[in-house]
Parts: sequence; structure tokens; C-alpha cells
Amino acid sequence: MKSDEYAYLADTLSGRRARDPEFEARMSEAIDPRVAERQRLIDSKTPEQREIEQRRYSLNVYGSAHMKRYARPITSDHPLGELQVPGDQILGSASTPQIKGHSGGEKPGPWRDANGRLILQNHSACPIKQVLKVY
Repeated sequence: MKSDEYAYLADTLSGRRARDPEFEARMSEAIDPRVAERQRLIDSKTPEQREIEQRRYSLNVYGSAHMKRYARPITSDHPLGELQVPGDQILGSASTPQIKGHSGGEKPGPWRDANGRLILQNHSACPIKQVLKVY
């Protein structure tokens, strides 16, 4: 870095002058090329890929309890194995239990009868086949 760039940074960080985007665009980069390449690599990954990479690192370095405690839930298309935490949603996996309703496979019936009155239905919109008797 040049001496005028150091002076600009010192004055800006201490609050003695306002930021100048044009001057900052002309400044020479003092960034290590390896750091810039790593940042480009990180930016090219999806949030799910970054989270899986972080989980792998946490599992190898700190253990499974740490990984499960600090992992963020993600939605994935494939099983994660030991990297899976309780809040994850795995799509298209046969091992994931599916929620079953009470409809029993019945097709929802009409809402009104021939006279236009509402038909008594349960929560899955299936007509109730039981006869209700009032005594």
C-alpha cells in the first residue's frame, strides 16, 4: 500500500474524513491472492453446501455434540448420514417417515347435498358415513 492510501484509511477509520468510493476503487489491493480465491470459492457455493462443509469441519474438530448444537437446519435432496441434525428436512428420502392423514385414501366428497345444505364432514373433507341420532 502506498503512503497516501494508509493516510486515507487512518483518517477514514478515525472519523476525520468521509469515505470516498472513487479513491477506494483506485486503491491497490493489499489482499492475499489465496484469501481472494478462497472467498470466490465460498461465494460460488449454495448455503446448503456451505452448511454441510461447516458441519463436516465441526464434526471432525469438535465432535458430534458441538456439530448438532451449532448446526443450522437445512433442506436437502439426499440423506446426510452423520451430518444430519433433528431440524433438517430431507426431500425425496424413503427413510423419512411421511405424515399420514385420517382420510384412509378416500377422495374428498362434495360440500353440499342436492338441496344445497352443507354436508357434515370430518377434517379431511370426507363425508361422515355415521348416522347421528339425537335423543
